[in-house]
Amino acid sequence: MKHEINEKTLIVKDCSETFETIYEKEYFPKELTEEIKQANVLLIPDHIKREDKEGYVFPECTQEFLEYVKDNGSDNLIPDIAINDGDFKKLELHSASITIATFVVTSIVLPIMINLVSNYLYDQAKKMHRDKKDVSARVNIITTEDGKKSKMISYEGPVNGIEEALKSAAKDIFKDDSQEN
Repeated sequence: MKHEINEKTLIVKDCSETFETIYEKEYFPKELTEEIKQANVLLIPDHIKREDKEGYVFPECTQEFLEYVKDNGSDNLIPDIAINDGDFKKLELHSASITIATFVVTSIVLPIMINLVSNYLYDQAKKMHRDKKDVSARVNIITTEDGKKSKMISYEGPVNGIEEALKSAAKDIFKDDSQEN
């Protein structure tokens, strides 16, 4: 079966989201603020608006991805999720496409997260008994520098191209900004 996943889309753009702006969102659990503020990797929900539903949802593999990051990350990686357990809702799409929850990460741990995302997606392709080129992935990473500047890296394409694409996007991501100052 052929999928239209041979094309890669990689976009890097300025973004207004930071850890601080997320702490103010309506979905953010205020009762967990102090605990969640320790995180340097924060998974955030997407807002959907459909005929029958509207609200904040996470991709179906979010809980598994969060556990993977906790189990395989380094000691200086502190992942969390910006929602309380009672409000967690997932959107199940069941396809040969894997969507990773959008996450905000400090620029210091961005390289670690790129490796973890890539490895997680490779493992998922294996679990599906598919070649990495036959499984597509969708990832949005918001990276912040100094808590003030943010950039979003968006990737959509085959799993076998994600690591190289994300690493090239992350390289000197804030370089142009530092030259402006």
